[in-house]
Amino acid sequence: MTLAGRLPTTRWSLVIQAGDRLTDPVARQSLEELCQMYWPALYGYLRRRGRSRQDAEDLIQGFFTDLLERDSIAEADSSRGRFRAFLYASLDRFVANAHRHDHAIKRGGGTLTFSIDQNRIDQTDSRYGVDQIAADDEDPTVTFDRQWAQCLIDQTLQELRQEYAGQGKADWLETLMPTLISNDSDPKSREQMAKRLGLSATALKVAIHRLRACYRTRLLNAVAQTVDDPGDCGSERQWLFEAMGKKTRKSL
Repeated sequence: MTLAGRLPTTRWSLVIQAGDRLTDPVARQSLEELCQMYWPALYGYLRRRGRSRQDAEDLIQGFFTDLLERDSIAEADSSRGRFRAFLYASLDRFVANAHRHDHAIKRGGGTLTFSIDQNRIDQTDSRYGVDQIAADDEDPTVTFDRQWAQCLIDQTLQELRQEYAGQGKADWLETLMPTLISNDSDPKSREQMAKRLGLSATALKVAIHRLRACYRTRLLNAVAQTVDDPGDCGSERQWLFEAMGKKTRKSL
């Protein structure tokens, strides 16, 4: 069996296999979905580098328009094995070439096949205080890594909310959500949770265990969607721990 035959059918592996044939509708849709999920990481990176809100938004629009129009995946170097590394390197090249990004923004008219959610921009600006850049602010690459990890987590939580809402258990998820990032076993806190959900102490433990297992599975699947080689999932998981810190490690 060839290497390609062993690869999982994830979004990024589909794009890589398509290579310079992004006229393939499945591969193109996969790339567009990935861009939609993870553009906030690039936006936060540009803001930390001193770009204004409008300039950063225009650059993101131009970058993805250029990426999708030029089928530049085939030009990527070895970093393309991980979507995170590919986007980071590609954006730096794009921004460094002022003529190219100016042309792409004008050519694309600031439009994409998906919209840039202004609420997510507000959240990114608020999360990192990028409107008040101080001399001791963190390195832009650290912002990029942390925001990328946050995108993975946000995506996972959104899927969980949809799943629990579909089961009529939206309140369950909101009540149990704190247990995803904390191992707090305070009896009084657990008692309040059980009372709110109408569960016994034992049933509550089972509910928390199931939620954590589901969260872990979905989060790791989200990581897998951004790598080409399944063997990279382990190192990407470790990277996620380092980017988000011990808080995330507790729930994985």
